[in-house]
Amino acid sequence: MNFGIALGGGGAKGLAHIGILETLEENGIRPKFVAGTSIGSIIGAIYCLSGTAKGLKEKAKQMIESDEFRHFQLDRFYTDDENVFERFKKEVFEKFFFGQLLFKKSHVKIEAAKKLFNGLFSKKTFYDFKIAFSCNALDIQSGEETVFTSGPITEAVWPSCAIPGILPPFVKDRKIFIDGGVVDNVPVEPVKKIGAKTVLAVYLGDRPKFTEEPDTGYKITQRALSFMRYHFDQRILRLADFVLSPEVAKFHWADFSALDALVQKGRDAVIENLSEIKKLATFWHQCKKLLTR
Repeated sequence: MNFGIALGGGGAKGLAHIGILETLEENGIRPKFVAGTSIGSIIGAIYCLSGTAKGLKEKAKQMIESDEFRHFQLDRFYTDDENVFERFKKEVFEKFFFGQLLFKKSHVKIEAAKKLFNGLFSKKTFYDFKIAFSCNALDIQSGEETVFTSGPITEAVWPSCAIPGILPPFVKDRKIFIDGGVVDNVPVEPVKKIGAKTVLAVYLGDRPKFTEEPDTGYKITQRALSFMRYHFDQRILRLADFVLSPEVAKFHWADFSALDALVQKGRDAVIENLSEIKKLATFWHQCKKLLTR
């Protein structure tokens, strides 16, 4: 079976990928090809290195609790505290953060990123994968998307995760790589490029919802960009055979403390759609696709 899975980007929401991969495996469904974008590239790479979802959650927990990850200070972008003072601190930090970007490339320092990704993947290369894997990034020099299918894993996953302004770009051979989600947030085409004929796409986004009228040009621009991203994602998702959308909208992209809840959301999504997913992985579905081309 040429069954593949495309793991989309979404920050901490991507921890739901773990529950999805676990539940698929428990039901005898193992993708032959995996592609990841941003957080999907981290989860996907760890999964493909071991060849099993067993222990995946524990490895993610170890990463989140590591000194290297804590140095990212992503929790400064998020608070679930109802305390007015805590929310005020968050708003002040966000304004300070955007101001800082006028003078530096990213919130996270290069050395911190290097330590994290080298710690995760050491000197392993794509030859070490037990399951075929790819991930993507955008070269902001040329504007071209790059799909990584060979070489050191660190030099593929770091570029795919380099959220503009948050993580430092990855620079190599005069190319400056940033988060693949900018150009292709759910890597359906990348997983097809490595051999998948049937693709299950995991989408962590949601249609933007607003109630109040935007009262500044900045808010209008941000709202326009959020809808642009949403409709762009929908065009990508049409290329997949089935789209799995875990209910993660209420979670913040920086809330990595919600590991258990997000993993469960991934498990729930698979269970609710298990019969449809099982159809994708059958020989008869492959034949049907060939006949309807």
